[in-house]
Amino acid sequence: MHGLRNSPDCEVTVVLSVPSWVIPGTYGENLRFLADKAAVGNVELLFFICDAGVRDLLEEEFSIISGFKRRFSFTAHLPDEILPEHEDLIIRLRPLVRHFIVHPPKDPRRNRKTAELLVKWEERYRAAEDPGPGLFLIENTTLPRFESLMAELPETAGICMDTGHLLLESADPSAFFDAHRHRIGEIHLHGTDHAAARLDGKLPDHRALRRDTPWLEGFLPKIRDFSGITNIEVFSWKEAEESIALLEGNF
Repeated sequence: MHGLRNSPDCEVTVVLSVPSWVIPGTYGENLRFLADKAAVGNVELLFFICDAGVRDLLEEEFSIISGFKRRFSFTAHLPDEILPEHEDLIIRLRPLVRHFIVHPPKDPRRNRKTAELLVKWEERYRAAEDPGPGLFLIENTTLPRFESLMAELPETAGICMDTGHLLLESADPSAFFDAHRHRIGEIHLHGTDHAAARLDGKLPDHRALRRDTPWLEGFLPKIRDFSGITNIEVFSWKEAEESIALLEGNF
């Protein structure tokens, strides 16, 4: 099994994931690049935008992606705002993926409709043998949006915990994990760097993990015992590699 083993006598292997964009290129080009990276056991297929071009690319490369099923497990990140017409994407990907990541609506007035859609899809597409707390995991893009949507969903609804988003809100990742641990199926693990963001104009989150961050020191023991997917959610192999090296040095 690909991933990080805590110690020679430990039964838990941490399943490390990266996004399907760590080098410029298509899904297939990224998978071929990642194939010899032993620490990476899962790849999260990105569909933040799902326009005609992305759908055409998925169809063009579907057999290539499927050809990596013995090397990687897969998860999928659904479009930023999910809509009923995205059901065909779920149908297409369902044979490949372990679960789907969902952003809460930006407009809270859409929460009820979104919740109804997710409950319907969960009942329709989740199999009894599926691992984890749910087929559709709600990500904490912001705590108010997350809490607002979760209030409309069953108490068993699954969660994708995002450390970078919590840090931007000055929230404690360890406290969030402890509060929701039995419902978390995936962790988006990344740091923040406001100084770098001022220089390069990119987002302050989705940055490589750094050793000099107190929150990470407290959070690492929780990852060691986590049986879900730990996704290093950075969008360059350099930052992913730096983050993986840090984790390998602490496991």
